Amino acid sequence: MRTASLAILGGVVWAPGAAHATAVAVDGGMISAVGADADIRPLIGTDTRVIEARGGTILPGFNDAHIHFLMGSRGLAHLDLFGAETQEEIERRIREFNASNSAPWLLARGWFYSAFPGGMPTIELLDRLVPDRPAYLESFDTHTAWVNSRALEAAGLAPGAEPGILKEHVMDDFEKHLPAPSTQEDLESLRAGIRIAAARGVASVQEASRGLKQMPLYEALRERDELTMRVRLAFDMLPGIGIDAWARALDMYEEAARTHKGDRWISTGIVKAFADGVVESRTALLLEPYAGAAGGIGQSRWEPGELAAAAQAASARGWQVEIHAIGDRAIRDALNAFEACDPARRHRVEHIEAPAATDIARFGQLGVIASMQPQHAEPIKNLHEIWAPNLGPERAARGWPWASIARSGGRLAFGSDWPVVPIDPFLSLHVAINRQTGAGEPPGGWLPDQRLTLPQAVEAWTAGSAYAEHAEHIKGRLRQGMLADIAVLDRNLEKTVQQEIAQTKVEATVVGGRLVFER
Repeated sequence: MRTASLAILGGVVWAPGAAHATAVAVDGGMISAVGADADIRPLIGTDTRVIEARGGTILPGFNDAHIHFLMGSRGLAHLDLFGAETQEEIERRIREFNASNSAPWLLARGWFYSAFPGGMPTIELLDRLVPDRPAYLESFDTHTAWVNSRALEAAGLAPGAEPGILKEHVMDDFEKHLPAPSTQEDLESLRAGIRIAAARGVASVQEASRGLKQMPLYEALRERDELTMRVRLAFDMLPGIGIDAWARALDMYEEAARTHKGDRWISTGIVKAFADGVVESRTALLLEPYAGAAGGIGQSRWEPGELAAAAQAASARGWQVEIHAIGDRAIRDALNAFEACDPARRHRVEHIEAPAATDIARFGQLGVIASMQPQHAEPIKNLHEIWAPNLGPERAARGWPWASIARSGGRLAFGSDWPVVPIDPFLSLHVAINRQTGAGEPPGGWLPDQRLTLPQAVEAWTAGSAYAEHAEHIKGRLRQGMLADIAVLDRNLEKTVQQEIAQTKVEATVVGGRLVFER
């Protein structure tokens, strides 16, 4: 066997239930051997890079199955409101940022609905905080924007029924009025995002929308040898365009995808649709009205039968389809759309916050991937004070039922949905196995029957995500002949107290045999 280009020694290779190996050898971009230290040391030559794991877990690189990577990377330069639990804290952050930042627009993201009385901020508050320039502040879930009067004036719009609040497609339409980043600014943003991903042990990401426009950015990074993270790009499946226009769009997508067929760094093959919005703003689509006097069942973005027709047309041409579906009606519509599709395409439903009980087993029955993001279910104030009351106790008791889906034969793929929540696989694992906040609340966990085992949760973040992108033959496990995408952790995960999983740190990240992060 050839001398290794890189070797990792003295760790615990992740293989629950099997005899543990302690070391991995890499030859170029592939894993060449897995075994004991004594098996790997003879492969070390004078030019081999050696990483000492010091008893930590050697894990397949995380594969984030649902992320908005460019959006999150752009947002690194904006005001961060994530984690602010009170209106007072949000006001403080806005005032401080407004005083220190002189850009033409004040841009921010991450505010929680629960920080404001009634669940929504007011235009009067933002006008007072930012009176001298346009301000555009996205909610944490990216489905609502809070704008001031200057922003509405810049866009030539009058205040709507909820002044200063833009939801769903209205928010999307408003984006054309925002300052557009240059290509160089986007490249610099992506470089910063890639550094963060590497520090979290993330080797692959699956971009959840707008992939066609992003492809040239990733191609430019690869040409400059700066792409140290694998990316799969989802192209958009839009409502209201008609089946003939959708066929033409698929023609265009197939032409773009052809140049990356077999590419292990930039790939596609998947289209993304939105079936509804979110529970917090009552735009998620429900079978029965929302709890409370306001009622309503949410918003569908598609005419009856249109979503199924578009999904089936894409599937027939070999495309995988993923559908954002949060409310029980939207989840059912997505599953119904896939009933007549080829299960070999491994179609996906994204998020799955509150499915009807009768639809849980359909994931396994239909071969549909349950693509979920455990941090969404962290039982923080926003969940208890906005999300759960909007649904009422019966529906809220079915919140994020990943264990029920797995028990009924469904396949799980986990991700972060960054920038909705931070890229933090270890907090994600913590929520998946404990159903608690990072601080350990509530004792015993929220809906504890939905807790996973640690091996199940890690599987969903690695091999499960690889399966969800048809890449399980090359990603997601540490075996000879697999891609050398590896995370080295600061502890042995299997011997870590479950409540301390979130404290895990990455010591080193290897992608394609290249050391891209070292603490």
